[in-house]
Amino acid sequence: MSRSSLNIVLLVDSRSFGGIESHIANLALGLEQASHKVLIILMANYGEHPVFDVDPKLRTKTIKLSGGAVELYQTLSRLSIDVVHTHGYKAGIIGRFICRMLDKAVVSTFHAGERGTLKIRFYRWLDRISAKGTQCISVSQPIADELGVSSDVIQNFVEPAPLKTVSFRCNQLAFVGRFSHEKGPDHFLQVAEAMPEHIFSMYGAGPLFSSLDKSKPLNMCLLGQVPSMLPHWQEIKVLCITSRAEGLPLVALEAMAHGIPVVSYAVGGLPSLIDHGVNGWLVDEHQPAKFIETLQQVVTLSSSRFKLISQNARKTILDRFSTTAVVPQIETVYRQALSHEVLAQPVK
Repeated sequence: MSRSSLNIVLLVDSRSFGGIESHIANLALGLEQASHKVLIILMANYGEHPVFDVDPKLRTKTIKLSGGAVELYQTLSRLSIDVVHTHGYKAGIIGRFICRMLDKAVVSTFHAGERGTLKIRFYRWLDRISAKGTQCISVSQPIADELGVSSDVIQNFVEPAPLKTVSFRCNQLAFVGRFSHEKGPDHFLQVAEAMPEHIFSMYGAGPLFSSLDKSKPLNMCLLGQVPSMLPHWQEIKVLCITSRAEGLPLVALEAMAHGIPVVSYAVGGLPSLIDHGVNGWLVDEHQPAKFIETLQQVVTLSSSRFKLISQNARKTILDRFSTTAVVPQIETVYRQALSHEVLAQPVK
C-alpha cells in the first residue's frame, strides 16, 4: 500500500465522556494531522455529546445515526471509506458484520479491562469471538492475553499539554474516573480517611456517587462530572488510581502529560507506563494499607525529588505515549487491514 491519505471512519456507540471517547478524540485529531480524512460515526443519537459536540474540530466530522444497524449499513455503503475502526463491543459486533457484508476493511480496538455485569460480560464475549479474522488492537498486554484472537498491542496516547500548564504549587490528591466498583472509589475513600491532614478530590460520576457522597470524610470533595479536566489539572498534585481492573487508562496519561505523577495499583497496562520510584509509584493490587503507606511517603518527598519525578512522568508521555509516537503504529494496522482486504477479494 502507498502512504497516501486514507478515508477513515471511527465507529462507536457513546452518550457520555470516558476513556474511549477521549481516545477517539485524540485519534481523530492525530489522524487529521497526518493528512487522513476522518469521520466519527455515533451509532445512536442521545442528544448533545459531551466530547464530540463540544470541540468544534470534532463536531464538524461527527454524524449521529438514529436508524440502528440498517442506517449504519446504508451510511457505510454510500460513503467512500478505506477503513472502519470500531471501538467498544456494540460497534465491534455490528460494525464488523456490516463491513464484511460490504467488503470494507475493518479494525477493532479493545479498550476494557474490567469484567462488568453479567450482561456486559456476555456482550464482550460475543465481541471477542466475532473478532476472529479481524485486524485487532489491544490497548494493553493483559487485554491482548485475554482476547483469544491475534491483536497488536498499541497503548493509549495523548497530545501532551504545553509545558506552561504544569504546576508544582497544587495540593489535591485526586481520583478521576467513573464511580463504579471496578474503579475502586471505595479504596480511595479509605486512603482519604487515613490521611485527614490532606485534601482529596474526586472527579467523575457513576452508580456509587450517592453512597460515596454520604460516607466521604471531611477532607474529601466530590466535584462530579466535569466537561474537561484541562482547567483542573493545575490544582492536582498526585493522581491516585485505585482500580480493581484496568486497560491503560487515559486519565493516567493525561495527568503525566501535565507533569502530575501517578500512584496506582499495578493493574492492567499500568506497569508498562509507570516505572516505580522513577516517574510514579506502583502498589500491589487491592492493598489499601500499602497504597496509604506509599502515598504518605510521596507527599513528604522533597520538592526537588518530586519535581524530578514530575519531569520524568512528562518525558515518558512525550517519548512513548504521545500522538506523534503512537498514531503511526495505528496507521500501520490500517494498511495491514487494507492489504488483507485486497488479498481477500475474488479474482475477476
